[in-house]
Amino acid sequence: MQTTTEPLEVLDAPARTIAGTVKSYDMQSRATIPAQWQAFYDAGPQFEHGVEGAMFGVSFDADATGAFRYAVGREVSDRSATLASGLSYVDLSEGRYAVRRAFGPMKELPQVFDLVFTKDLPAKGLQPREGACFERYPDDPRNSADAMAYEIWVPVK
Repeated sequence: MQTTTEPLEVLDAPARTIAGTVKSYDMQSRATIPAQWQAFYDAGPQFEHGVEGAMFGVSFDADATGAFRYAVGREVSDRSATLASGLSYVDLSEGRYAVRRAFGPMKELPQVFDLVFTKDLPAKGLQPREGACFERYPDDPRNSADAMAYEIWVPVK
């Protein structure tokens, strides 16, 4: 199966808070992110004030060397609860986002993510702004072990 994508959209989004696990990566080690997802699923953390539905993968604190931090988690409506050991809150900023929706094998997600930055944003004349990039994984009846629906959200000026 090959990944299918929808045209890039520019949307305004509210601020969100994600609760989950956070690890550090670089462009070479990003291929090991699926292990973080598996560990999150295996632990099955429950969150007070959890928002039902989508899961999130959040890339933030990127530096010039390509290193970044990555969170796997769920949205929460209130960050007042104390999280279990090993879990953190990550905030997503309010504002404009370039959004690319896709469906396909997860092994192709890095290429789709890179496509947003190398082709989509320049073609639309968009510049990234400060803030975390994230993947949103909606509930979708097509999701299986072979393919998933996902959205890539990039904050833009």
